[in-house]
Amino acid sequence: MNEQRQQAYLNLIERLLNCPSGEEPEVLQANLDLLDAEFLLMLEAVAEKFSLQGVGKCGE
Repeated sequence: MNEQRQQAYLNLIERLLNCPSGEEPEVLQANLDLLDAEFLLMLEAVAEKFSLQGVGKCGE
């Protein structure tokens, strides 16, 4: 995965995390070219990082 593509994945993940609830399908539809196996690997890595940092736990 090249650095430019990796940054595009991270930008898409950030947009998904910050978009208003319910607008995720539109964000994904606008970025179909980024939806591939490598995106899923990046998503998993970001989720793992958040998990280790304790981000997203209910009640915090």
